[in-house]
Amino acid sequence: MNNTAFLPDTNILIYASKDIPPTNSLLNQWIEQETLALSVVSISEYLTKANPKELTNFNQVLYSSQIYDVDLEIATLAAKYRKQFIRKTKRSHILDCYLAATAKIHHLTLVTRNTGDFPMKDIKIINPFETNYNSTFNHQPPYRPD
Repeated sequence: MNNTAFLPDTNILIYASKDIPPTNSLLNQWIEQETLALSVVSISEYLTKANPKELTNFNQVLYSSQIYDVDLEIATLAAKYRKQFIRKTKRSHILDCYLAATAKIHHLTLVTRNTGDFPMKDIKIINPFETNYNSTFNHQPPYRPD
């Protein structure tokens, strides 16, 4: 993998599977550049609701990415994040803490539309639906599927 690798949150995987820009082109770009990283957390969340066609396509994505397990180091940091932010916000979910810990420990850029779910200041987070992100990477203006 190259120096900068991207760890998409489950929402990014869902948008990409539905061909929603810019996530669809980003996922393809990360696969081509061998910079796609996946957490077993996002994989299990995605597989829970994927239909048969999405499962087939997702299997191709799985074989084109670096997959990270939740090990003791990630679990310990995730618990630290959860303890730290549960007092400040009700939005501190343990699955998000696992993703944040994975990004921190493996020096990955976390990609999510739900940046409010990740109050951690020690990880790099990008939202591909924000205009400044899109203009930096020459993508179309943000698409709002909501």
